[in-house]
Amino acid sequence: MTATASTRRNDKTPASPSVSPSIAEDSQANAVREVLMHAARIQLASITAASRFFAGWAQSAERYTQALSDELLDRVHGETAPSELIGRLASVSSLHLLELTALPNAAVSHFNNQLTKPAKTRKRTRRAAKREGVT
Repeated sequence: MTATASTRRNDKTPASPSVSPSIAEDSQANAVREVLMHAARIQLASITAASRFFAGWAQSAERYTQALSDELLDRVHGETAPSELIGRLASVSSLHLLELTALPNAAVSHFNNQLTKPAKTRKRTRRAAKREGVT
């Protein structure tokens, strides 16, 4: 058995001698921070879009039940003819369905608007600077 020499080198030198290790670490930390911030913005936009969808659904359902109630009460009190009731209920139902079909588009628009808004940059506080060892 013959032993062959390894062609792999164990250099500890950085790949780019012009970039110091602390600058490379800072750029990596900034890249990770940017990815995490973008992921958080996506999650928050998703949550707010979903909550807007459900809130819109609840408001639409409330308006629908109120309109149905009004139409039925009008019929009970004799203010609406029996032949008109079906047409009025169909009209109220049609309006409700139109409102419901608009909800997904409104939620998507809200989501997209949240993501296209520029991120607010926060100034570093003294406390953050002290944690990082900068005065």
